[in-house]
Amino acid sequence: MKVSDQGLAFLAAHEGYVSRGYLDPAGVVTIGYGFTMRSRIFAGWWRKRHGRGLAVGDRISRDQANKLLLTLLDEEYAPPVRQDLPGLPQTQFDACVSVVYNLGSRALSWRWAQQLKMGKVSEAARLLAQTGLTAGGQRLKGLVKRRTAEARLLEHGDYGLSAAAAPPAPGSDIMELQRSLKMLGFDPGPIDGFFGAQTKAAVKDFQKAYPPLAVDGIPGPATRSALARSISLRNGTGLVGILTLLTGSGLLLEDLSGALAALILTGIPSLSAILVWLWQRRGAIFLWLKENLSSL
Repeated sequence: MKVSDQGLAFLAAHEGYVSRGYLDPAGVVTIGYGFTMRSRIFAGWWRKRHGRGLAVGDRISRDQANKLLLTLLDEEYAPPVRQDLPGLPQTQFDACVSVVYNLGSRALSWRWAQQLKMGKVSEAARLLAQTGLTAGGQRLKGLVKRRTAEARLLEHGDYGLSAAAAPPAPGSDIMELQRSLKMLGFDPGPIDGFFGAQTKAAVKDFQKAYPPLAVDGIPGPATRSALARSISLRNGTGLVGILTLLTGSGLLLEDLSGALAALILTGIPSLSAILVWLWQRRGAIFLWLKENLSSL
């Protein structure tokens, strides 16, 4: 069994296509439909073409991303579902592949999957809706919405594609976007939960100020991730945020010791070690910040 056309559209809608490399909320460089160097197939494809790892600002075309997504699903993410959960109906298979694509094959050993193996679909859906809702230690509304949609697909066979294809719907998610924009000095108009012309203009202004974001007025994954990081910097976690940006760009990662890199990227840095490291490399960091983060 392969992922259906509806399943492909479902997954693509939840991942969102991004043409340029960006840091996701967990600090992982991401591009296309959620592609990262953690994927064996994507990493091989990328290194063969570019001779290096993925970095912030790198580009991928939609055609390349579409072809890669099909390959990744067929060769990397669907096989574990076929092996661990044989005989699923198409809608349940599609839901499970979406989960594996987002959380990894380890998710097939969790409680929701155990219930599904026993044929307890409703209980599996209930547990799935409560699974994998955090990234970088933070509960993310995007993950909550995705798990809810996957659980609905698992239990009821509802792909919800008409809603996924619609413009941003009024609600708390848009209000959160508006609050973030306003906090950073971009006027979205009234905080009313409606994605109107003024909010779209504020999104475009933010995107212009934070290259390499595409300036399209769409609050997609890269833009929302940049907003979250900017808020984090503003709220006092700027040191780790800047280091994550630098290492994510590929500029300084190879110069870090393994232990320090691990501490930084897991968010539990040793302050003294980081200060020494920053001072020793202040010239290179200043030049990089001047070129890439002049708006921060």
